[in-house]
Amino acid sequence: MLHVSTPAPRYRVRFLRIGCELEPVGESSWRRGFELPPGLPDRDWGWPGELFDVPKSWRSGAYLAVIDTGQDDQPPIDLAARCGQALFVVRPAASARRAPILYKVPLATYHAYNAAGGGSMYHTASFVPSLSPTVLTTRRPGGGTGGAPSFPEAVDVYDPSSPREGVAHWDVPMIAWLQREGVDVDFCTDFDLHRDPAVLDGHRLLLSVGHDEYWSPPMRQAAEDFVRRGGNIAFFSGNTSWWRVDLTDNGDLTAVHPPVSHPGGGNWWRTRPENRLTGVSYRHGGGWWDGPREPLGYTVQHAGHWVYGGLNLRTGDVFGSTERLVGYECDGAVVEPGPGGRLRAAGTDGTPAELAVLGTARLGEGWQDRPAGPAATAVLGAYTDTGTVFTCGTTDWPRLLAQGDPVVTAITRNVLGRLAGQGARVLGPFPARHGRWLVVAGQDATFQVDLRGPAPEGTTFTWTIAVGDCPAKKVPGALTCQLAVPDVADLLTVTVTVTSPDGQTSFGWTTQPILSAAEFAQIDVLCRLRDLVVAVAPALNPVAEVGTGNRPFGDPAWDPVRDGLRKPMTPEAFDTVITAATELTERCAPFAGRHDRIGSC
Repeated sequence: MLHVSTPAPRYRVRFLRIGCELEPVGESSWRRGFELPPGLPDRDWGWPGELFDVPKSWRSGAYLAVIDTGQDDQPPIDLAARCGQALFVVRPAASARRAPILYKVPLATYHAYNAAGGGSMYHTASFVPSLSPTVLTTRRPGGGTGGAPSFPEAVDVYDPSSPREGVAHWDVPMIAWLQREGVDVDFCTDFDLHRDPAVLDGHRLLLSVGHDEYWSPPMRQAAEDFVRRGGNIAFFSGNTSWWRVDLTDNGDLTAVHPPVSHPGGGNWWRTRPENRLTGVSYRHGGGWWDGPREPLGYTVQHAGHWVYGGLNLRTGDVFGSTERLVGYECDGAVVEPGPGGRLRAAGTDGTPAELAVLGTARLGEGWQDRPAGPAATAVLGAYTDTGTVFTCGTTDWPRLLAQGDPVVTAITRNVLGRLAGQGARVLGPFPARHGRWLVVAGQDATFQVDLRGPAPEGTTFTWTIAVGDCPAKKVPGALTCQLAVPDVADLLTVTVTVTSPDGQTSFGWTTQPILSAAEFAQIDVLCRLRDLVVAVAPALNPVAEVGTGNRPFGDPAWDPVRDGLRKPMTPEAFDTVITAATELTERCAPFAGRHDRIGSC
């Protein structure tokens, strides 16, 4: 259904499918035209609707509806036009085969920036802003195209052909690239994801592209559940899931936005950090909205990772800087030094600690917004939670993809190629030590793929390992894979591709730091000391309640008389101490500074 206002006495609607070109797919019969008054941005404009048939022959995709009045002076079709057209999406029919990949068009973000009627989430000239939620109706022109942009004066100097907050700027380049590559894709909108999480059923990979800023709680929940079930998500986007919004029953968009000081919190990070899903957050990135920005690209880490497959890169290489890949808005994470001096996710801000940090970009002083201050670091990376989540951490990924940047193109192909199958979880290495899977240099490690059921006869398993920058190598294995861990301080990436007899594939992987023998000894000693305290004197358990006036073991104010004698040790406890001390002496000896003193007490 379309709602049309025109001063022309009659009109028809031309329909075009968006791809490498605008493909005409049909037109409607002539309809009578009515000129109707505009409304306010927070109220249904009340224009009467006209129904138009969607033929069964139309493929799932993003489509453009263009008003044709039959006049000679009608302008050429422009995806960035501010009136006379509408964006809509055709989902696959209920009975149709599902493509492996589902492309999600971010209508919520487009409506948030749509200023038709004089207001948006950023311009509220027609109604008084307050601490109450801002309401925007979706029943007005705009929402990707055909409406008034919030920032018409803000020109993207790297692509001035279209406004940033519309379908032409990021989605069209990505959709065109997918078509040229022959990638099999279905389409939906984020509103579909909000209303019906089953829209994901039958798909293996969900795509978020460009600027996907506004997410509702049902959208978040559907995406998170999808990954836990083995679905994959590729965030070829930045400033992703920054603002929380809600949809009313009639489709209106509501958000606490602005101000950010509202006690309910309009940003996801205040209540449910978005980086738990995406791996990164704008809170640790930044925005550079106006004019040329610093030539910032990603500095490579762990070039042997499957995301970089076939590129022959090395740690320290930089890609995308000449074309300003990082920005205009980018997402990051709290990072800290890890094995071999590589940066790793600290895991203190909601980002999964197991995120493989594959590329970093430190934001300089010129950024107009850097929520984290001088420590802001944009991050490209991936993590697994049964399914895989990949993030590029920047809005401008589709721009460089359309320009043919070789590294951006290869990474995109690698991600789509790997994640278009079902996700599988790689467990290990076994045996677990201290309740953790720890990879130790020079030791054997066994990994296992969790298929959630028996593998059919004829199933094949392809395992690879990659260390640091070294290309991945195939290693033998079936449900399990055993390997000798190299004696280097770097990251180990283990992948498995499982191919069933009918040709269906599942892909799983894990990336873990290789601990040196000394690092493992330190972990072992500290965990044994903790376990020893718990075993011989439960009252000293650091996580136990010890009562008023008492201190847990390890507290600087711990008193060996007042606190240490609260419960007498048994003879068996003293035996446990002797045994553990002997083992700890053996464990520490190779790394102690005075080997000749060991055991001479």
